[in-house]
Amino acid sequence: MSGVLLRERGFYGDDRGTSHLRFRLLGPLQVNRGAKAVELGPPKQRALLAVLLLRPGLETGVDQLIESLWGEDYPAYAKNLIQKSVSGLRGLLTALDGDSPGVTLEWSGGGYRMDVGASEVDLYTYEQLAAAGIAAARKGEITQAVKLLEEARTMSTGPLVEGLEGPMLDRERLYRQERFLADMEVRAELELELGRHRNAVPYLHYAVHKYPLRERFLWLLMLALYRSDRGHEALTTYAVQRARVVGELGVEPGPALRALHARLLLQDPQLMVMSALRQDSGAAEDEIAKPITIPPLARRGPFG
Repeated sequence: MSGVLLRERGFYGDDRGTSHLRFRLLGPLQVNRGAKAVELGPPKQRALLAVLLLRPGLETGVDQLIESLWGEDYPAYAKNLIQKSVSGLRGLLTALDGDSPGVTLEWSGGGYRMDVGASEVDLYTYEQLAAAGIAAARKGEITQAVKLLEEARTMSTGPLVEGLEGPMLDRERLYRQERFLADMEVRAELELELGRHRNAVPYLHYAVHKYPLRERFLWLLMLALYRSDRGHEALTTYAVQRARVVGELGVEPGPALRALHARLLLQDPQLMVMSALRQDSGAAEDEIAKPITIPPLARRGPFG
C-alpha cells in the first residue's frame, strides 16, 4: 500500500502501555507485545490462529477447522496437526497471559473457542469504525462519517492475513476486500457531498489506478475533476479507461459511466449540484452483518 495513503498507526492511535497485546489481521498476521513482535510458530499454526480470530467467541469444531485450513483435500494427519497447533497456541497464550489477561483458547464441547479479552485486534477496530461511519452517514452527520471512514481506511495495511493459505482465509480475504472497497466508495461520495472535490481527486486517482475495473471510483473521479475546473482531464481520464476496458475485455464501460461522460460533454450545469451519493450507499443493514459478529457494532469488511 502507498505510504502516502496508508500511514502506520496504533489501532486506537494512543499509547496503551508497552506490554499491551495487539493482534494484526490486516496485512501479514502479527501479534505484538508492546513494540515487540511475538513468534507465532509454523504456517498452519498461524493459519489456525487467524481462523479462530475470525470467529471470536464462537465454537469451531475440528471438522470445520480442517475444512477451513485444507478444504476437502486434507492430509491424514490433519487432526493431529490441529491438536498440536492448539497446544502450541495455548502455550503461547499462557506465556502472554500476564500481559493481556483474559486471552484464552478453550474446548467448549462443540469446538475450540478463542477469547482475546481486553487485547486489541485491528480488524475488529476497523469494522467498528466503518460501521460507525456508515451509521453517521445515514443520520446525516457527513463530516463525522468521513472522519470515521478515514480512520478505518488507515487501519488497513494489506490483504487479510496476507501470505497464509486456507479455503476459509481465501473466502474471507475476498469478502473483506469487497466490503472495504464499498466503504471507501461511500467515503469518496461523502467528500463530494461536502464540496471537498479537490481533496478527493488524489485519493480517487489512486483508487482508479489500483482498481481500474471498479467503475464507481472512476465515476466519482470524473465528477470530482469536473467540479475542480478540470473538465478536460475528466474527459481524458474517461477516454484512457474506456480504451483500456475495450482493449482488455472487448466491452464498453457501464451505463452510469457513459451517461456521466455524455453530461460532461454537454457541460450539464446539474453536475455541479447533483448528489454524488448512490441510493444504496452505506449498504443495507442486512448486508453489514456477515460471517462473524463483533459486538456492539456490526462487522464490516479490507484495502489490500
